[in-house]
Amino acid sequence: MEMKAMKKHFYYWLCGLIGVLGAFVLFFPHQTVAQAPPLEIKIATGNEVGTYYAIGEDLEELGKQNNLDIDIIPTRGSLQNIHNVSQYESVPLGITQSDILAFLNIFGNDDEAIQQGAKAMSIVSPLYQEEVHLIARREINSIQELEGKRISVGEPESGTSITAVTLLYDFGINPGDVLSLESKRGINALRDGRIDALFYVISTPANILEAEISTADNLDLLPLNPPNQSQEQSFGALYEPVTVPANTYSWQPEPVETLAVESVLFTMAGQDCERVTPVAQMIKDNLSWLQ
Repeated sequence: MEMKAMKKHFYYWLCGLIGVLGAFVLFFPHQTVAQAPPLEIKIATGNEVGTYYAIGEDLEELGKQNNLDIDIIPTRGSLQNIHNVSQYESVPLGITQSDILAFLNIFGNDDEAIQQGAKAMSIVSPLYQEEVHLIARREINSIQELEGKRISVGEPESGTSITAVTLLYDFGINPGDVLSLESKRGINALRDGRIDALFYVISTPANILEAEISTADNLDLLPLNPPNQSQEQSFGALYEPVTVPANTYSWQPEPVETLAVESVLFTMAGQDCERVTPVAQMIKDNLSWLQ
């Protein structure tokens, strides 16, 4: 009975997150394309202190060198980016994580509108990889030990929340409580014992994790590996095994095996190719500079 209650709680939380999707999927079947000045291109990115926004700034700078007027739009993250690109004709491009389609297919499998929305997404270009940081109190040694525990999955609509929920599902973990805390608040809650673990998806080394966590906090980076052999093929298409080298952070003396997810630039079916193709070509021609 207790296990059923935990599962019920977790999936109620998921229903709330999926509810966010309903706000934008209705726009897919009715989208029209407006002609926009060919050199003015808006890109939905992320929080102004996050990696998505920084990548947008790089694209903006590169655009100046390629006669493109790129306008970067700060957002809450991946889900809001999908909403913006699907709803607004003036926003042809956004940044999200490659496991967003798995998220939509898993948690919106019974919703035809969500499925249509997932099919309308088109990847324009891969951008970079981000490592999954699963940080827990030191007495916790694996993701399996998070069953029934209190976990922060990052801010609502963020790429971290998408990856965290997808991984918890893939690993068959049913948290006792799920919180959506911004990174600093999550670290404080973990340090104070109000939660047991948190997810944070960001490229290493992440300055905030070095600045906000010390050895005295008794926190560890937990290892993450594909959950089982039967899921390995589909799982491997979403996440790549990587190693966070020893001493990447002062509080992490040993190397840790984890997973990386790719961040991508995307558009929606029906968007104006005249505003999408130049950016895709610019990235292709300047990938080494961006990297």
